[in-house]
Amino acid sequence: MKKKIYHILALFAVIAMASCSNTTRYFKVEGSVAGMPVQNVVLEEWGVDEVKLVDSVRSDKNGHFSLKGVYGEPALYRIKMGTKVMLIVVDGEHISLKAKWDKDYDLNNYTASGSPGSASLSTFLGRYRQLNEDILALQIAADSLNVNAAPDSVLILVQGESDQKYKEMTAFVKNYSDSAQSVPVALFAARVLLNLDAEIDYLKTFAGKMSKRYPDNEFVAEFRQKVKEKTDMMQSENTGPGAGSAAPEFTLTSLDGKPVALSSFKGKFVLVDFWASWCPPCRAENPNVVAAYKKYKDRNFTVLGVSLDNDREKWKQAVEKDGLAWTQVSDLKGWDSETAAKYGVQSIPANFLLDPSGKIIATNLRGTELDRVLNSKLVTTSQVAVGNTTAKK
Repeated sequence: MKKKIYHILALFAVIAMASCSNTTRYFKVEGSVAGMPVQNVVLEEWGVDEVKLVDSVRSDKNGHFSLKGVYGEPALYRIKMGTKVMLIVVDGEHISLKAKWDKDYDLNNYTASGSPGSASLSTFLGRYRQLNEDILALQIAADSLNVNAAPDSVLILVQGESDQKYKEMTAFVKNYSDSAQSVPVALFAARVLLNLDAEIDYLKTFAGKMSKRYPDNEFVAEFRQKVKEKTDMMQSENTGPGAGSAAPEFTLTSLDGKPVALSSFKGKFVLVDFWASWCPPCRAENPNVVAAYKKYKDRNFTVLGVSLDNDREKWKQAVEKDGLAWTQVSDLKGWDSETAAKYGVQSIPANFLLDPSGKIIATNLRGTELDRVLNSKLVTTSQVAVGNTTAKK
């Protein structure tokens, strides 16, 4: 009887050990970076709520290093080598990485064995970087053509290529997110789209599919929460008129004390820009608006600044300091502004791009997105005008 009990207890012990080994496993990452100077190499796990230090070593003179850790489900990790970064997926017990030291780029153009997720992630990052570089090159070319007053026909061609490349990039990201076999890679790719309001429907669908396939995955749950937060934020910002709506009329007082009506700008593309001198994000965004104004002011475009300031002098000082050369208006009522309420403005900076008829055609354009949309809209308008002139002949 005692022998039977002993064997049963031993069996339970084996089962328990096997169970533990299924959820917690040891891994080793062997790396070789040709041309890398001797330095500290740090391995960090990108968790849901924190970045956690896992291991650190000193590389040898040949660029070799070995890192160790413990993992449960496959997850995203970051290897830091001085100022350089290599993103990998830990999804195996023995992972081998090979790369070449590059002083200009992060080290994500690597080869991986023992980690299907890392190989997939490297492929994604390589193609995504190339597409971004292509888009940037086309934007620089368009800027140069614009500065040198190139014919609209040439600008239209370059902008068309840029728009096509942008569509190619978003299609690539979606396809990779949908088809990636590695959960961390699929989520990483989809995160690229979190900054694009136009992709919210795709993100909600993607998050829903991933939640059904991986109901207990904490990274999937965290991503779905991010999508929900973005959806909630967009809904709170969209209580006012949106694209396709007529812009609500208003008349406010300019800095020099004159009444200015929005309708007086009809016939032009107008960016109605809500901001305030006391708003750090607004002040940080102002250089982008200044650049757009300088670039497009001679192409039937202007900006109308609507300040949510209470103090006229601080408003005036901010306008002068930031170099805001366009018309500025305010009722100096801060968040009690009736105009802000009409437009459903819940946070600033906020803006509305109007076409020459006074219809809203885009909202909340910032940074490079502001330049991209303006370039596209203004070039398209020029193309239509050229077409109409030709037809009359």
